[in-house]
Amino acid sequence: MQKVPALGIFIILLTATSAAALVSVENLRKLDIAETQLWDPALSPDGTKIAYVAYDDAHNQQVFVINADGTGETKLTSDVNKKWGIAWGPDKIAYVSFGKDGLEKIFVMNPDGTDNKQLIPDNTRQGSSSEDKPPVWAAPSWSPDGKSLAYTSPDDVQRQKMYIVNSDGTGKRQLLNDDSRQWSPAISPDGKNIVYVSYNSRLKEELFIVDVNGTGKRQLTFNEIKKNYPVWGPDGTITYVSYENLTSSGENVFAINQDGTNKRLFVDGDYRQRSPSFSSDGRKFSYVGINPSGIVKITIGDTAGITATPAPTVITPTATAPTVTKTAHPTPIATGTPAAGGVDLTTMLLMLVIIAIVLLVILIIANTLSKK
Repeated sequence: MQKVPALGIFIILLTATSAAALVSVENLRKLDIAETQLWDPALSPDGTKIAYVAYDDAHNQQVFVINADGTGETKLTSDVNKKWGIAWGPDKIAYVSFGKDGLEKIFVMNPDGTDNKQLIPDNTRQGSSSEDKPPVWAAPSWSPDGKSLAYTSPDDVQRQKMYIVNSDGTGKRQLLNDDSRQWSPAISPDGKNIVYVSYNSRLKEELFIVDVNGTGKRQLTFNEIKKNYPVWGPDGTITYVSYENLTSSGENVFAINQDGTNKRLFVDGDYRQRSPSFSSDGRKFSYVGINPSGIVKITIGDTAGITATPAPTVITPTATAPTVTKTAHPTPIATGTPAAGGVDLTTMLLMLVIIAIVLLVILIIANTLSKK
């Protein structure tokens, strides 16, 4: 009988095990709701509801909440200002709108729409608009414990910068003090890192990661294709919106590991895909799908391949950021605790157990073959 090399068996089994561990999405279903123009949906932490912006009967943009099965739509806001950038935290919903000074401001409210108020009482812009370069509508991002938010604000030469602020509007601090533009920040499920979009040295949009204390900045992607909406999923997975290649006409949701490996198409279908969002445990996923006619539908699904769920870590911003002066801009159009290497402790232990079992099987096979 021909002997099978033990190393070959090990490599095949280990490769299959690694591939099976990738987070994916399944059971996708489109919500049957009346609005065909809506944007910026955000899943509730428990995955049972979705908040989004759409037009009311008076054609004013409002924040709505609907059950994940498409029933029970409720309007949470009633003012006439434009709205975008929804972020659903542990006990509050944040969004961006225009304040009394005509500048973009972050507002927070209870999930039922009560206690709606401006978060940071200063004269800075707390968001991005279509006149910014690049033209994005950046949403804030909650820490997993709900005690702070990350957001973008342009400096005095209109370069977007990332800030972290306490949930009561105090303790604002700038995250990175360099010349780069930074937008679309998203805090990791363990509260230790922030993924965001910035330019590389060739002025191409790439994903970067930085620690919440502003250290350890590192580039995650290198393909020089436009990117936006980075969002953390389970097990160190990061989803974002980009294009298959430089000539693609429609955006898709892609996924990548925290260490930059295993880039893959996360959602297949729809002409355009935007606004990916996960529940806090990572087991529910939603996004916006747009067909060639411009009809917008929220799609929700279940995630598969999860090996661990990270526990929240408290973030306490301390320093105060410098004051910046902004100008008004127009309104939007509808449109396990990971380690630095991308593998959490639970996953690592699981992999070690699997490797031990594989090695034991190899030894048994080798011993059996040697007796033939």
